[in-house]
Amino acid sequence: MSPGSMGRMLEAADLLVSEGARNVVFRRRAISAAYYAIFHAVAKLCADYVARSAHQGSEDYQRVYRALDHGPMRNVFARPPFSVDERTRQISAAFLMLQAERHRADYMPAMKGMFSVARTKELVAVAREAVEDIEGIDAGDDFRRKLAISLLFKERGW
Repeated sequence: MSPGSMGRMLEAADLLVSEGARNVVFRRRAISAAYYAIFHAVAKLCADYVARSAHQGSEDYQRVYRALDHGPMRNVFARPPFSVDERTRQISAAFLMLQAERHRADYMPAMKGMFSVARTKELVAVAREAVEDIEGIDAGDDFRRKLAISLLFKERGW
């Protein structure tokens, strides 16, 4: 993903909401796009940290970027320190909420009133704030290192 790609995903989500005010399919796609904006922002954060000097098109960068998996990400964000730390609590909550809503949007049968326009706009706004928070994490911040390690490497018990 190039810089700004997450912003373009969110713009696509906004467009889907505005164009799909009468169509739940558009709103469902908007929610999915909003979730993936967060997912890709986290993937970029990890790849930028681990493959620092590699350019985004390099095999090393792409390998790190693609190493993330949705289930383990949910587990990392659902528990301390990320779920309780003041700086990361909102990112964690946004990721978990958008992931759950994306699952509903992508896998549940369409039901009347499933996603209102207002709720869809709210979810896109939550995603936008989370992406801004992720992109705003300083490159030297220990959080970046801790998050990348937590997401990329399986924790093993003793």
